[in-house]
Amino acid sequence: MLAQKVKDEIALEQFYDKFKISAGEREIIALIMKGMDNKQIEGKLFISHGTVRNNVSRIYKKLNVKNRFELITLFKNIKG
Repeated sequence: MLAQKVKDEIALEQFYDKFKISAGEREIIALIMKGMDNKQIEGKLFISHGTVRNNVSRIYKKLNVKNRFELITLFKNIKG
């Protein structure tokens, strides 16, 4: 169980590095994966709506996804 978790974390790190996902973008992705919407992310990270929207947009572009569903599916596939 622990070995699989470590493997998943390594795969995720390599994925982030490959697509040049910044620390801030990683944090937003983690919150999206927990089911938070943009408004909740704004409150959690104390950043403006525009900043959240811009970051989410940049993440979609970097990972070539069109929406949250595609993003969540992509990350579920990485984690196995």
